[in-house]
Amino acid sequence: MMCVLLVLEFNLSMKKLLFYILITGLSLKFNAQNLDSLEKVFLIEQNKFNKEMIASKLIFEVYKTTGDINKSLFYYNYVIKNSDINYVGKNPYVIALRNRGIIFYYTNEIDSALIYFNKSLAKAVEVKDSLSECKNLNNIASIYYHKGESKKALDFYLEGGRREKNFGFTEGENISLNNIGYIFSALKMHEKSRYYFRKGLNYAQKTKDYSSLIYSYDGLSTTYVNNKDSNHFYKFKAYDVALKINDINNAMHSSADIAQIYLEKHDYKKAYKYANESLIYSIKLKNSSVKSIIYMVLASIANIEKNNTLALSYCDSISKYLNNKNESFSSINLYKILSGIFESCNKPDSAIKYFKKASIISDSLYKTELTSIVAELQSKYDISRKETEILELNKTNKQKQMIIYVSIFVFGIVTLLTVNIFRISSKRKKLNLELQLTNTKVEKQKNKIEEHQKEILDSIHYAKRIQNTLLAHHDFLNDNIPNNFVYFNPKDIVSGDFYWATKHGSNFYLAVCDSTGHGVPGAFMSLLNIGFLSEAINEKNITETNLIFEYVRERLISSVSKEGQKDGFDGIIVRFNQSTKEITYTAAHNAPILISNNELIELQKDKMPVGIGERSENFTCHKLQVKQGDMLYLYTDGYADQFGGPKGKKFKYKPLNELLLSISNKTLSEQKQELETNFKNWKGDLEQVDDVLIIGLKL
Repeated sequence: MMCVLLVLEFNLSMKKLLFYILITGLSLKFNAQNLDSLEKVFLIEQNKFNKEMIASKLIFEVYKTTGDINKSLFYYNYVIKNSDINYVGKNPYVIALRNRGIIFYYTNEIDSALIYFNKSLAKAVEVKDSLSECKNLNNIASIYYHKGESKKALDFYLEGGRREKNFGFTEGENISLNNIGYIFSALKMHEKSRYYFRKGLNYAQKTKDYSSLIYSYDGLSTTYVNNKDSNHFYKFKAYDVALKINDINNAMHSSADIAQIYLEKHDYKKAYKYANESLIYSIKLKNSSVKSIIYMVLASIANIEKNNTLALSYCDSISKYLNNKNESFSSINLYKILSGIFESCNKPDSAIKYFKKASIISDSLYKTELTSIVAELQSKYDISRKETEILELNKTNKQKQMIIYVSIFVFGIVTLLTVNIFRISSKRKKLNLELQLTNTKVEKQKNKIEEHQKEILDSIHYAKRIQNTLLAHHDFLNDNIPNNFVYFNPKDIVSGDFYWATKHGSNFYLAVCDSTGHGVPGAFMSLLNIGFLSEAINEKNITETNLIFEYVRERLISSVSKEGQKDGFDGIIVRFNQSTKEITYTAAHNAPILISNNELIELQKDKMPVGIGERSENFTCHKLQVKQGDMLYLYTDGYADQFGGPKGKKFKYKPLNELLLSISNKTLSEQKQELETNFKNWKGDLEQVDDVLIIGLKL
């Protein structure tokens, strides 16, 4: 029976993870103990909008606390019938749709949940309910993750996170921290996972967000896979908080976990108590997916106690809740446990039936996943995504190995049975060989993927060497503008930002530009942009900075933007006439910064890119009046757009300009060091979002 218990533990963990990833995409700060008070406020509230907002909250809170679906629908129908669906801003109609979707998820109606989340998202975008927009994206991501469509889930989750940052939302910070923690936990990166869960825990304690506190505790438990004491400690903490706030949904999951703990300790009385408690909650909430897990715990207890009749009864109950339309690795493990129990109960035909089901689904799911991974590796160059996919591949491969080991163990038992059972064991042997062959193929495919990844990395590093040769060499800059510094910090190996210089006659040109995209696509665009700039000056003999940008714009539109895509760059080009000492410039979107007499001046710019934009007017050539010792700064948007600081917000342009003013009297090397140090401190542990480029010139 040991193998059965091990598989059961994995199954519970998997289901729990999927569930909490969804829930942490929701904002549930309302304390369920105040439900009665809130319902009373609803009855006496006179303001139409406030009454609708209260009702939209009660849709979910009533269900979460009491499981009363009819009362929940009463509040839902109230909002749908009475609210202004086109109200701009935080909209009760949008919230009602989202909460209805959450209830569908709780009742295991995943497709219906997805429909309502999509409806809510579409309306949220229409009425500019930005917070609901972000929540719906996260919930949709969770649905796709639950359905096994991990890549689609990741796209929605990242989009939700991006919009949260753009809109400047901070109320869901603990939620985001927990989400990140669960992702790292799934990837077996437990130290990183623990770090984010602890940050989420601290934030939830400060804000008294008890719902998020539950997820932080539960998440921490998943990180202690080799430390049962810590694992159990945090599971009990999650359970205690759920009971404290009368959150029967989380109490349902936590009591299932505790039932598993006592099952492992062979305390079957307590295991049965908590499993039965979880079952009562699941019946109340109509959560069929959790019922299947609880019945599996009860079946395991009955099997251990040699009560075959009861074990088989529970197995029959489990079969009712297995959804063939959404089969995943969790259903694989349910089938394997069923196989083990039926074998113990001398039901070889049923044992083989469910073992075959597990094997078939495993092969099908794994082949689908593997095909998807290979296709993505061939079409994308995002290295961080590749590393994550390899980790997922390794994890899945270990699952395949576990299946083989369990199969071998079962085969050994079967060989000791009757001639009839021997016939069955032969079938299992055949299946086992097929699994071994599949595993060998997986290993070969993994090696191919790793080889392909190395080829991609080698190609990108080679592209970096090519790009570096086209950037303005420091000796060339020093010969023409002796007093300068360059702070260049690409997000990836190669960059969409570039700085380029050329000399034509008595004119020295310096361009600082931000191409569309970053990484490999951005680097490709930068090479095109450099080529067109060089063509304009050195081949077409165009001397005026505004005309240079206009020529490059025409070349970009005619060459790479024929289908309407907005390819091009924002940038600044400066011309230094070394004979007349005249300085002229043209700026597209990015404004040069001049500091003179300790005063900062943001110079003029054209609010349009070099490429297809909302405007396509002629660019302007500006004459620059400077004095000796003035500082001129040319930069792209990467520094200002970096998220960081204590609240994880953008650095922004005003603080950047204030920083430049504060360091402008320092030496050029000191200025560069100050900018670099400040950027690292601001970014902290967050991901760099864009290429960073700042050039300082002392005139």
